Amino acid sequence: MGIGMFIFLFVTAVSVDSFGIGCVLGLKKVKLAFWGIVVIASVSGIVFLLSSYFGQLLVQVVKPEMAEKAGAVALIGIGMYFLRQFFKQHTENQQDPWLNPAKVLNDPVTADVDKSGGIQGKEVWLLGTALSLDTIGAGISGALIGLPVLLTGGLIASSTFLMLGTGMMAGAKLTNRVESISILPGVLLIIIGLIKLS
Repeated sequence: MGIGMFIFLFVTAVSVDSFGIGCVLGLKKVKLAFWGIVVIASVSGIVFLLSSYFGQLLVQVVKPEMAEKAGAVALIGIGMYFLRQFFKQHTENQQDPWLNPAKVLNDPVTADVDKSGGIQGKEVWLLGTALSLDTIGAGISGALIGLPVLLTGGLIASSTFLMLGTGMMAGAKLTNRVESISILPGVLLIIIGLIKLS
């Protein structure tokens, strides 16, 4: 598999959840301003770059072949975690989203903490934090398997911006079944990990 296609799959796996979340917000008529989408996309890209830097530090003390295998195994582990979260029953509905940003991934509408019908102010950072949680492990794993960090980080930010914005526009025209797209990141990350292990 060429490096271009590999990067495409990786970026898609990390950012496709933004489309599903955007669709849910659109379905529920929860507004998110253009600048909010920009902030959320930027947070995802920056978190990826920071976690990639940590991954590059690990590469310096681990043999290249071991680093690549460790990165692949980590991607599979992250993918399995995403699948577990997707199938997990929502047993944390009463938990404050500020204390558990991951809850926002299961129910994006909870990012509208003040129930104003729009995500604004600090709520934008809450949603950005939730969407960037998966980029932490992906950034470390990406560095371990040798992905170009700056290019990948820029593509993740751009893809998150496009997917979140497009998802919100499409949400009003789609059915609730669109939420099932949340299963894709886990599946793609597992596939990428298996390809690197083979």
